[in-house]
Amino acid sequence: MGKKPNRPPPPRPAGQPSKPAPRNIQVVGFGKRLGAALIDWIVVGFFSFLVVMLLALAGALVGMFTPGGPLAPERLMILLAFVVGLGYFIVGWARGGATLGKNVLGLKVVRADGSNLGWGKAILRYVGYIVSGLALSIGFLWINIDKLRQGWHDKFAGSYVVHEYDVDYMKDGKLVPEDPGIQWVWVILWAVVALLAPAALFASLWMLGPAMSRSLMELLGR
Repeated sequence: MGKKPNRPPPPRPAGQPSKPAPRNIQVVGFGKRLGAALIDWIVVGFFSFLVVMLLALAGALVGMFTPGGPLAPERLMILLAFVVGLGYFIVGWARGGATLGKNVLGLKVVRADGSNLGWGKAILRYVGYIVSGLALSIGFLWINIDKLRQGWHDKFAGSYVVHEYDVDYMKDGKLVPEDPGIQWVWVILWAVVALLAPAALFASLWMLGPAMSRSLMELLGR
């Protein structure tokens, strides 16, 4: 028997629409995310300072911060700054997918299907934040290199940062970078900061050294 000739597919019934091409969902790049992060850290710093000042005032009134007290003000400040930052970012990512900084710029942190991270993924993302920062901020710079603009913290949580108006289309959309290629200006900026950071750290230790030393000695019980 001879080979049957290839036949064209049957015509689509009249009135049946063709399947639309997937919508391109732009994953936000380094620049906008840096702007949102700066807003967030200003907010965290302000509220940390406010809480510490209120507690210091209350401590002055009731004698909480008397010499030899159980917790030195410097250590309390560090602890509260960590707790405020922890709550601010994790609650924002888990509940609404955005912190104040991202809300201002119309951005959201979501999963690949556009759903919220939830508590577990939000905690993982915060752990990734810490790891990214400890690695000379290379984990944050990775946003500029990655094809889908994921930093290490995004890799940890499987998260993406997109524009709020694109979230509802993510399930059937195609993720593409908003700024294709490597934006070298951010790499150069990171290199400059990396060179200046040791000097800034040395200056901070020089100024805060006595307070940190007292806290360490109290922690060791000496």
